[in-house]
Amino acid sequence: MSRPQPATAANPEYGDAAVIRSPSPASSVGSVYPPDQTSFSDSETMLDKRAFERKMDVKLDLRRAMKEEEEADVDPLLPRPETFVEERIVSEKILRNLRNRVAELEENELFEQTMLRGSQAGLEEYDIPQDIDKLMRGMMGLSTLATNANANAAKIADGPWNQPSLGGSAIAPQKRPKGKGKSRK
Repeated sequence: MSRPQPATAANPEYGDAAVIRSPSPASSVGSVYPPDQTSFSDSETMLDKRAFERKMDVKLDLRRAMKEEEEADVDPLLPRPETFVEERIVSEKILRNLRNRVAELEENELFEQTMLRGSQAGLEEYDIPQDIDKLMRGMMGLSTLATNANANAAKIADGPWNQPSLGGSAIAPQKRPKGKGKSRK
């Protein structure tokens, strides 16, 4: 009875030591790396790790507040407008913000209802025509030229398959009884 052995580079379960070789260097597999392009001012000889991190924080604005944080930091109390024009501007701004927020909430509610309800694609009922000609025309997607030509042409009579008096039916044909074996007698 054999013991399970861990799969390591020295002793893998799938091969013996004669088959295993060292991995190929990256340059031999097709990976070619360009020379290091770190500027001299950013190199480890000029800056220690802490100074480099401070420099990158400033460069990337990592300590700056995001747009959402700045908008949330606005004072909620509105100053009392002194003139009629200022009052009008403030009221229009308030109404615009309220309308935007209501539209956002309605969109979110509609999305949530759709997600909770799930797909209704399988529940839709389709009106399947019983007339084979209508069915075929619907599947063929006639062009506008053909539609105009058909409107001017004489009406074509239904074929025998759509005339029940001749033994035809607009619905699927009846199945024939199956006999045993490959041939019927």
